[in-house]
Amino acid sequence: MEDPIVQDLPTSPHCFVCGEHNPAGLNARFHVANGFVKMPLTAGDRHCGYPNVVHGGVLAAALDECMGWAAARSIHRMCVTGELTVRYLKPVAPGPGFTVHAEVVRSSRRLVHTRGWIEGPDGARHASAEGRFLPLSEQETLRVDDGLVYRGGEERVFDVLRPAGDGTKGE
Repeated sequence: MEDPIVQDLPTSPHCFVCGEHNPAGLNARFHVANGFVKMPLTAGDRHCGYPNVVHGGVLAAALDECMGWAAARSIHRMCVTGELTVRYLKPVAPGPGFTVHAEVVRSSRRLVHTRGWIEGPDGARHASAEGRFLPLSEQETLRVDDGLVYRGGEERVFDVLRPAGDGTKGE
């Protein structure tokens, strides 16, 4: 079986989930593989509500962000969360080995329905979620994109909104 093509996504400097400059955050990176947005989840003790149990709000944030990227990729617009429903199935311990997955269920210009889940090292589901996302305007999307961090090689999700010959930010 051939390895899936993996494409990284950009990050936002101060984001709780992916911000490298947020000392309280998860410092995660998103990538796309086989059409799914994925995020390795490595929470620390500072992300726990109870000893050795990652706080449900932290898990919700990880699911929200991953599903938000799935929504954004589907319509080439940054999105905001309109609705998020999370089911907590099993506790998540701090440390490596967990992965957040997200995919689009259906989308239109005005609303994107997504689903996501957190999978443990053994493949078991620890949480599942559904979300509805509302797109930002082209102008708002490009303003957000201008603040994202591109290191080289990341998927340029929003360049389709830029005029031809405008060049791309960061490359």
